[in-house]
Formats: sequence, structure tokens, C-alpha cells
Amino acid sequence: ITKMSHIHFTATEEYRNRVIQLGEHPNRVFVVGGMGIENINRLELLTKKKFEKSIDFKLNKNNILVTFHPVTLETGTAKIQFQELLDAIDELKETNIIFTKANSDTDGRIINKMIDKYVAGNNNKSALFDSLGQLRYLSALKYVDAVVGNSSSGLLEAPSFKIGSINIGDRQKGRIKADNVIDCLPDKASIKNAFKRLYSKEFQSAVKNCDNPFGDGYSSKIIVKVLKNQK
Repeated sequence: ITKMSHIHFTATEEYRNRVIQLGEHPNRVFVVGGMGIENINRLELLTKKKFEKSIDFKLNKNNILVTFHPVTLETGTAKIQFQELLDAIDELKETNIIFTKANSDTDGRIINKMIDKYVAGNNNKSALFDSLGQLRYLSALKYVDAVVGNSSSGLLEAPSFKIGSINIGDRQKGRIKADNVIDCLPDKASIKNAFKRLYSKEFQSAVKNCDNPFGDGYSSKIIVKVLKNQK
């Protein structure tokens, strides 16, 4: 797609350089930020009370949002890795967990069955959704302490909410990450250490001042301006 395109819009300067390295002319490659961030500014997000009502689930002292997808280039690892995550989560105190389902490939279905079983046995502290939808998902980011798993949302949107992101394994390897991201291995000990760091005073202080490397949510205005100036 890149090689068939004449004008290019990238989320960061580093990604711009990658497009140029592919042979595209620098004068036709523009940094505009991440498109997804724009919705954070445009939408009127739910209040905590309305959010709880919309998901029929009460938040706790601590809360996390969990999304874990199988890694495309790894076969047979999803079940083992996700069990390690569940085992680490199960030891958290005064913490409620909101799960969103994985994709629908073979390993994704395995993860979803594991979530079903966990939530059925822990419905006092966990809830599961196929998808929260845009409004409820972004509203959730206002009230949770961290995005946990390997979703790109932990890198793209979470920094704008000044919350942590525990990024497990290699699915997001090579992606630009803000200071809110805590990388860890897909094993219980490493994930537990990530939670320990997440709730440390040092990290909580730092994350409140982190900048989102994917911009401040005005991508479309920049894109329109660039297109208007094209000859």
C-alpha cells in the first residue's frame, strides 16, 4: 500500500523516516499523529456513574482493563501465556478486572474460553465484554489504573489518559512507546513485578507527566491542510 501511494501520513517522526527509507520522497511524507487519539477529544466520555451503569459492573479501589491477543508468529503459546497472566491477576488485592475478548482465530478462541471460565468463577471482581465499543472503551480508560495485555491501545490511547500500560510479550515489539508503558515477559513473576512497578509512587508520579508520542488528537486538520496545498 505504501509503495502504491503518492502522499503519506504517519503517526510519528520515526515512522515517517521508515517510509522515506522505503524510497518515498520526503516532501510527500507528513507526520500527523495517531488518528485514534482524535476520538478522545471529540467524544463526550461517560461519567464514572454512567460508565458503571452502562457495563452493569461496579469499579473497585483499583481497576484494570485486560485485552490479550495471540501473537501471529507464535503458535501454541497463547494458552500458556494467558494462564500466566490470569495467575498474576488473581493475586491482586482490591482490584476489579474488565476483560475484552481476543480475536476469533484458533488461539483467540482458546483465550476467550479461558476468560469465560475465569469470570464465571470470579464474577464478584471481573466482567467480560466481546467489545466495549468506542465510547465505553475510551470512558473505561478514564477510570482504570492500566491497560494490561498486548493490545496496541496501551501504546496509542493510554498515554493520553495518563494511565499505565503493562505490555506483555512481543506482540508490540518495534512500536514506539511512551513512558507509561511497562514491558514484561509473558510469565507470572514478570507480570507481578510489572504490577508492583505500576502501583509504585515513583511510576504513578512519572505517568502523570508522560506525553503521548502519537500526538494530541488533531490529525484530520493537519491532513486536510496538507491535501488542500497539494498541486
